[in-house]
Amino acid sequence: MKTLILHGNTRSNSNTEKLARLLAEELSAKGAQVKQVTLRDKDIRTCVGCDKCHDVLESFGCVINDDVQEIAKEILATDLIIFTSPIYTWMPTPPLKAVMDRMYAFTKNHLSEDIFNLLKKQKVAMIATSGDACKTNCDLFDESVRRLASFAKIPYIGYLAAQDPGDGNIAKQEVVNEARAFAEKCMSAFAD
Repeated sequence: MKTLILHGNTRSNSNTEKLARLLAEELSAKGAQVKQVTLRDKDIRTCVGCDKCHDVLESFGCVINDDVQEIAKEILATDLIIFTSPIYTWMPTPPLKAVMDRMYAFTKNHLSEDIFNLLKKQKVAMIATSGDACKTNCDLFDESVRRLASFAKIPYIGYLAAQDPGDGNIAKQEVVNEARAFAEKCMSAFAD
């Protein structure tokens, strides 16, 4: 199973990055190939809503020439896409949100009920960290990933979330155990 982790964190060595690394280690230990892309290091522009991507049926087709072109190739080559973001104001950070918006280009003939989708084998999941309780603070990010998956007609596995303990050490034993369990859930989603 090929896994692509898209890091939306805007600071290096953040709690979100630490949590994603824990999950990556668990997935790798279970035999997954894991590639991690840090979005803050990329030239990522926002979708302009031109819909030109829908005129190009055989590929991503976005006319914006930035690093999302390469990220799109990585997305198409992977089985599992994991979006990661700290939650500051209920939503993912701007670099991740921009990539998620640009994923609209994978769907074609959007005005028809029969949507042609370049995402055929992919599944999605998410990782979030927050200074407040994740069940209430991460819900909009969770819902946006659910809707993206629903629109693209691909499965949403769920999410791994952890509250910032305030001491910079998110990798407490409880969180490590949750990362192991979530890695198992991800792997079992591809077992059939």
